[in-house]
Amino acid sequence: MRVQLALSVALILLIIGTASSATATETSSTTSSDLALTPITLSLISGDAEAAAGGPITGPGSASAAAASILEDPGAPPVPANARRVQPVAERVTVAKPKPKPKPRPKATHHARSAPVRTTGHVLRGAASWYCNSDRSRGPISACHYAYPDTGAFNAYAAAGPRLRAAMGSWRGRIVSVDGLRVKLVDWCQCYKGQSNEKLIDLYRDVYGVVGGSVTIRW
Repeated sequence: MRVQLALSVALILLIIGTASSATATETSSTTSSDLALTPITLSLISGDAEAAAGGPITGPGSASAAAASILEDPGAPPVPANARRVQPVAERVTVAKPKPKPKPRPKATHHARSAPVRTTGHVLRGAASWYCNSDRSRGPISACHYAYPDTGAFNAYAAAGPRLRAAMGSWRGRIVSVDGLRVKLVDWCQCYKGQSNEKLIDLYRDVYGVVGGSVTIRW
């Protein structure tokens, strides 16, 4: 180990001595001779630009005798951002709107006014109620007389109240005029007998929808 270290130190000293002698020799050789220096002029411009630079300087507004050196981009000029752009031509399209289907109209109800009831001059006026309805859109569902159901036609039937039965005597099956409508008495009702809200007649829903709750009965 010590031998290798000694060899390394000796090698380093040898290299240093050789470099010092070479440097001293080169310096002495350079300084001992006179070198002739020739100046070199480098032009930064050439061609038309160089010729223009050598010409006379003219004032503003006068043309230069030498051709001007043109420096420009040979490419296409840029398009301004605010220029009007070409829009495609709009096509005219006709849109046909579907026609709404007409709502079906309810069939006209023919009331029994064409054939007036022959009366004997008997008249009663009072309140009326209703029953017999199978159409929930018109009101609560109500039962009818078993022999006279609620059909799609105009059902002109009624039940006679206590006062009407007493005034007519034989009333069942008879036809009376209720505000001008021909109504057949097919049933009877208690109709709140003896109370302040006693009814004169209990009409089918079809008839009640026309005449209302206050009626005049003739027979």
